[in-house]
Amino acid sequence: MKTSNIITGLAAVVLLVGTMCPVLGWGPEAHTLITRHAIAMLPDEMKPFYQANERYVTALVTLPDDWRETHKEIGSQHFFDLDLFDEPPFEKVRGKRKEVEKRLGKEKVLEMGLLPWTVEERFNRLVKAMKTGNGVEMVVQSALLAHFVGDAHVPFHATKFYDGKKPEQKGLHFRWETNLVALYLKPENIKPKNPVKIEDVLSAAFDWLAASNSRVDAICEADDKARQDDPAYGYRYFASLSSSTMNILEERLSSAATNLASIYIAAWEKAGKPRLPDKPALLYWGH
Repeated sequence: MKTSNIITGLAAVVLLVGTMCPVLGWGPEAHTLITRHAIAMLPDEMKPFYQANERYVTALVTLPDDWRETHKEIGSQHFFDLDLFDEPPFEKVRGKRKEVEKRLGKEKVLEMGLLPWTVEERFNRLVKAMKTGNGVEMVVQSALLAHFVGDAHVPFHATKFYDGKKPEQKGLHFRWETNLVALYLKPENIKPKNPVKIEDVLSAAFDWLAASNSRVDAICEADDKARQDDPAYGYRYFASLSSSTMNILEERLSSAATNLASIYIAAWEKAGKPRLPDKPALLYWGH
């Protein structure tokens, strides 16, 4: 069977899945890749704990998407539409949540999303877990933090155009961040840089989202071209979308891994650089 026929068949399957599922963030494969790359870059003092618990952290990293199925009210934790009530450089929507609510009102803030403050909250919970040496809590908070850091690097989680700029682009969110990953991403092309110093977690989260937002136009333009090549979303559509935007996809995933490693290190440093356990956490629900 020709490669083009295989990819067309796979595209049909993932598009069908996309019509059955709500728009979420990176799929499980991408979230797992981000987390594993981040763990590989941690310093020697942290690595034993994360290596011993990598299978737990990666298994739990998609929990927030599962929770959205039964708790619709937490959906706003996964996105932050920078351009809904502001424009670059987005100074009006940056800051502590109470400050932004004072400027815009609580309802507008909920409409815009809570992702940067969710990252900050999970970071603080991880710091507390590290301070107390609670291995189970460290695993859980590391996984949840990984999820939301990953979401901050999805372009369509940082814009009011969350599913494309035109009605005919509907489904672009899923096609780009899930279908394209499944069909074309080569894991070896994810090449994160060395971790960086994070002085202010909330400010860093806003910066990640601004970078994500800046990629939206290019992806929407690439979708227009790809649909002209193949309106049926088959092989030629995804080949075109890959050719135009795979560099963006790989950059966003690589940056997510760099920044996740950086925020893990920042949490450990804020906790006082405690000695972390070097054994698997005692996760067991007994069911």
